[in-house]
Amino acid sequence: MEQRSKKGTFLVYILWILMGIQAFSGLGGGALMLLDPTGKSLRLPAIFLMGTPFDDYLVPGLFLVLFLGLLPLLSLMGLAGLPWRSIRVLNIYPYMHWGWTFALYTGIVLILWMDIQVFYIGYWDNIQTYNALTGVLILILTLLPPVVEHYRLENRPSR
Repeated sequence: MEQRSKKGTFLVYILWILMGIQAFSGLGGGALMLLDPTGKSLRLPAIFLMGTPFDDYLVPGLFLVLFLGLLPLLSLMGLAGLPWRSIRVLNIYPYMHWGWTFALYTGIVLILWMDIQVFYIGYWDNIQTYNALTGVLILILTLLPPVVEHYRLENRPSR
């Protein structure tokens, strides 16, 4: 087994931190929306729902919990080494570890979530910028060559 570079390991740890922060915020914000679909506990006015397909924050909260809370948490567990073979069926990159692929999914979903949110309700808070930049950082870190090499599976075909 080849020696991993210190630079690659540092980047992997930064990716872990970002995935952990995203999981925490997605689960926390989503749970608050599920517990209070009016959005009042998060100071989200009902006017934000005008022009959207939603009557309250229940469905957006469910989306947050599943795709921006549980998905990054699951990805983080995979990135840290959880050997869960049955989940590999959702991995579109068979020669990469599934945790890496789920990190890629998380970055894409977070960027799309912010784009859709700004499209429907406009820009209203710095948290949107923070979330969009987090998604971009997750994507960039995931696609950096040292990180890709770190999570490439050993049984890959030769180039």
